[in-house]
Amino acid sequence: MTLPVFSMDQINKYLLHHQHLWEPASDVSLVQMIEAVGGLHATAATVPYLSLWARQKEFDKTELQAALYDEHTVARVLCMRNTLFILPNDLLPAAYQATKKRRDATIDRYLRHYGISRSQYQRTCSAIRDNLGDGAKTTAEIKEEFVDESSSIVVDLMPNDWQLVRGRPRGTWRSNLHEYGTFEAWFPDVDLDSLTPEEAQSILVEHYLASLGPGTEDDIIWWTGLGKLDIRRALAAVQEDLVEVQIEGLEVAHLVPAEALGDIQRECENGRSVFLLPGLDPYVMGYKDRRRFLATERYDQVFDRAGNALPTVWCDGQVIGVWLEDKRRTKVEVLLFAEADKSFTSQVEAEARRLSRFLEHEPVNVQIRVYPDDLYPKTPFTMARR
Repeated sequence: MTLPVFSMDQINKYLLHHQHLWEPASDVSLVQMIEAVGGLHATAATVPYLSLWARQKEFDKTELQAALYDEHTVARVLCMRNTLFILPNDLLPAAYQATKKRRDATIDRYLRHYGISRSQYQRTCSAIRDNLGDGAKTTAEIKEEFVDESSSIVVDLMPNDWQLVRGRPRGTWRSNLHEYGTFEAWFPDVDLDSLTPEEAQSILVEHYLASLGPGTEDDIIWWTGLGKLDIRRALAAVQEDLVEVQIEGLEVAHLVPAEALGDIQRECENGRSVFLLPGLDPYVMGYKDRRRFLATERYDQVFDRAGNALPTVWCDGQVIGVWLEDKRRTKVEVLLFAEADKSFTSQVEAEARRLSRFLEHEPVNVQIRVYPDDLYPKTPFTMARR
């Protein structure tokens, strides 16, 4: 059977449209947006805000804060690849059960190291949950009331199995110092045990392909952090709803929901040419093979050794540079892979100035130059000299 063949340009335009990057959305709710893009990476405080800023017209930071801390319609939880994501409530049971085995293994490793039994862990967890009730405290405040060493370790582990959930930060939207509350207090209508691990993994695979497909088995393994056998079992369970397609320039067949074929074939209207994404953005981090949007020779200029991405500059569906905020948080610096003419540079500058305003720089401050040969990504947010 001959597979449908699509050009790289067709696939990229489809995905940019689907990810609300082709044209920022004005008629999509925040919860719908987060579900559509596959969930927001949330390891660093600013990343989810910047991912939404790139996709929604006139995005206001208070929208995400309200959803997370007042309405509790989304949650920041540890799930795929043992990484923090912001997910809508209807995806929480699948994310919890699909990744539970790996998270439990991490907890067990720490408990063995510190000589804490599982039963002791659960007793301490219960006491801490009772202490919090419907309220919220920082981990330091919780530890002031549970002062022994084992309790301190338990407090640090409780977010891993979602007994504690990150709440409002102490400080600005940039702060990583959070209050914590109990999952049962903030999400009383979410039943984390409503799915088996196998059902959850199948749902997670379907969610990935609906948000980020076409993708390969290796892409799904990378994104979920699950093992090959788990992914193959999950794919077998949903295979009737999937089709294989070939992308020109990529050797391996890719999977996509059958219902998406018409959208891929449809010609996209003209969208914006230039946009900026944060480091660890869900689109950039959605694939193990990044050749669809990044030239192989540029890989080490964008991704660190762990496969995590710097903030990126895009043109016509391709990464053409990176950007960074300086340590004093006063400037956006854009590093392009190559010299560009004034007309193109002015488009990049306009987006960078818009970003600088969102980052609350006073005054707005942007610098654009060619990516120096002696720099490389040290982390998703910093660079170093060779």
